[in-house]
Amino acid sequence: MAQEKLDRYDVLILDSISKIALTSARSLGRAGLRIALGEADGQYTEGHEPPSWRSRYCSRIVKLPDYTSDATAFADAVVSFVREHGVRLVLPSGDATIAILAQHRARFAELGCALHVAPDDALEIATDKMRTLEVAAKLGIEYPKSVTVANVEDLRAAEAQFGYPFVVKPSISWTGQVAERVHPTEVINEEEAVKATDSFLLTGCEVIAQQLASGDRISISFFIHKGEVLAHAACTALRTTPPLGGVSVQRVSIPVSGELLQASENLVTTIGLEGAVEVEYRCDAKGNPLLMEINPRLAGTLENAMHTGVNFPLMIWQAAIGEPVKPVRSYPAGVRTRWLSGDMRWAWDSIFQYGRPDTVSPAKSVWTFTSEFFRTRYYDYVDLRDMKPAVAEMRDTVGVIYQQWANRKQWKEAGGSAIYISEANEKSK
Repeated sequence: MAQEKLDRYDVLILDSISKIALTSARSLGRAGLRIALGEADGQYTEGHEPPSWRSRYCSRIVKLPDYTSDATAFADAVVSFVREHGVRLVLPSGDATIAILAQHRARFAELGCALHVAPDDALEIATDKMRTLEVAAKLGIEYPKSVTVANVEDLRAAEAQFGYPFVVKPSISWTGQVAERVHPTEVINEEEAVKATDSFLLTGCEVIAQQLASGDRISISFFIHKGEVLAHAACTALRTTPPLGGVSVQRVSIPVSGELLQASENLVTTIGLEGAVEVEYRCDAKGNPLLMEINPRLAGTLENAMHTGVNFPLMIWQAAIGEPVKPVRSYPAGVRTRWLSGDMRWAWDSIFQYGRPDTVSPAKSVWTFTSEFFRTRYYDYVDLRDMKPAVAEMRDTVGVIYQQWANRKQWKEAGGSAIYISEANEKSK
């Protein structure tokens, strides 16, 4: 009987390589739940396993098939683990795993297991940037000028409408044609725009050219249960890696105007989203927030929300098992959180890509990075009660920095190409 209990897990958290998985495991583990953490082959390399696997709250490591080569085998393995170990909640946080498991939601329901994935109709809209913007237009929510592109003529039409530099992005961040989430790319001339467009077209989805907004990045996370918004937490991302549209490395919690909050709530509820949802904005030169996208999942800014007292993972668990979810109507502003390793990458990218959008001078990069130590109290991965993940993550980062330094010679030989060093850095992450 004791052995049977040890073989049971309350929650299976997927996408263990992400910071979201570690933050969720700590939240739910401290609530007394037994946590299994799973990741697919191909998302990590031997010797560089997910830092979350070293957490004291990880009761079981689950190695899963590579979903980029066999999505069905991946889903079957997750379902089998749920069946064999009595899992009550499966919590994915990656676009790929969400898209794959959504097709198998009935299998989880048959096993009495909640799958934290938005309803199909809502998911289809939220994961498609063009469909999201269509809904936003009907609700009167502003967004950057956007043009669907498929060839050079379309790019020239975009140039005529809002000029270089602008952003090129796929309408869907993950389609199964690439191994990881695809990030937007800023382009400063037609050559770069054609290269980025051709690359994104290979993913099998529409490509969008979009006006570049260079103001504050605003992220509003919500928890929605049965159509009611029970909590929200907002922050501004001061820096990201890559510098444009990447993962936030420095954030500070902020209050949200009643107008923007109401517009965002209307957007997510009109689409029909449930559970954890993030709405992202980027302000224009006048400070007006423009809608960028919706992420129908836990956000990369989760650590910031947790330090403001908004515990989204626990809300997900409570809703999944039918417990009452206590609404959270307020949170403190000014809470700063930092991903140190990511901030180191931001500084590196900013220095070697100086002159491109969203970069600052080398001197300012160094000052910004070093002065942050005097302002930020909370760091991603770092928890004095659970330090092994932080040690593992920093060890991996040292390896990344070494690889980036080795790339410096090739970067010089390439004539200081910003495109080259960006691609080299991405490969080393």
